[in-house]
Amino acid sequence: MNESGICGWLSRDGNFYECGESKHNLLAGKLERELDLKLFDEVKGIYLHDTALLETLGFIKFTQSTYGLIGEVYDNQFMLFFGDRFSLKQRKWMEMNILRMSPRQRAECRQRLIRGY
Repeated sequence: MNESGICGWLSRDGNFYECGESKHNLLAGKLERELDLKLFDEVKGIYLHDTALLETLGFIKFTQSTYGLIGEVYDNQFMLFFGDRFSLKQRKWMEMNILRMSPRQRAECRQRLIRGY
């Protein structure tokens, strides 16, 4: 089992794009260009970019960050997702790759999969 976990973005179609910790924004910009991703936010009247774009498109952000460490307890998430439900391909990828995740990522992933995100 992996103690350090995974770090990167998981697309709606089940493709995982790995990055280093604190490199999510750089990878998001690269994916925006390479995958030719575009989304206009009608409310804000702007095109979304980088992290905001991927989050709005339903990508899941996996992080190893310990920024929320308070003593022995973490007050942060290791999976950031702003959609209503995971896609079937995202769920399958997570089920197949759960052992690559850190213990805290695994616990959060299992809890979210059980809740039926």
